[in-house]
Amino acid sequence: MNLLIDNVHGRLAARLTPWDERALGFVTAEVTQLQIDHPEQATALLAELEQWCATQSVHYLFGRIDATQAAAKAALLQHGYAFVETSLTVSRSGFANLPPVPRGMLPTLRAATADDIAALRHIAATDFAHGRFLEDPAIDPQRAALRTANWIEDLVNAGLVQVAESRGRTIGFHAERVAADHSNCELLLTGASSPYAMLALPLWITALESLAARGLPQCTTLVSAANTGILNLYARLGFHFNSTLFGFRKFL
Repeated sequence: MNLLIDNVHGRLAARLTPWDERALGFVTAEVTQLQIDHPEQATALLAELEQWCATQSVHYLFGRIDATQAAAKAALLQHGYAFVETSLTVSRSGFANLPPVPRGMLPTLRAATADDIAALRHIAATDFAHGRFLEDPAIDPQRAALRTANWIEDLVNAGLVQVAESRGRTIGFHAERVAADHSNCELLLTGASSPYAMLALPLWITALESLAARGLPQCTTLVSAANTGILNLYARLGFHFNSTLFGFRKFL
């Protein structure tokens, strides 16, 4: 069930997130849009939001706002919301001029199958340390890791994951969602397992070359600002950093 409020006070949209509830053990929801011009406009919007949450038994409410939205930041702080993480939107147009690496280091990508799920869940649970739940000190780290493992399994079942292999060994994975009109590719979750961290750059180059081979013009993704390693990798790969988002939450 979704919520949409659009009136003289502003605009707010939210949705239930049962995929998060499955790992965290309590009902969760996400604010997907919050538009106001002045902090006081949020009072009625947030009251209606929390009333909706109460009817849905929501315990944990999360959302992201653009870091430049001063009115929204002020309103959320005034109403007891905490800021728990920062993310950056990044993109790359075209895939020429990628960093040179020895071709022998480039892993191969193949479609993931059900037989790969256990290995990919292990990589996701043990080798990913960033994300909205992993960075929230109020969330149990094991449940946050379970959320990431569940996510990769859901992506495999949706046919959105490719296994990265090098010399017959699974070294990581790449998950993506291509727009229906092929105008963009959303990079969902990509990484090499810790024993093969030196292959992270070759893995990304393989993934980007795959996009180029399919004629996709650009790709976009969201990355934690705390993940300095991947930020440096994106910079080396020629990505542009477009905007900053503040992640907030409230226990209800």
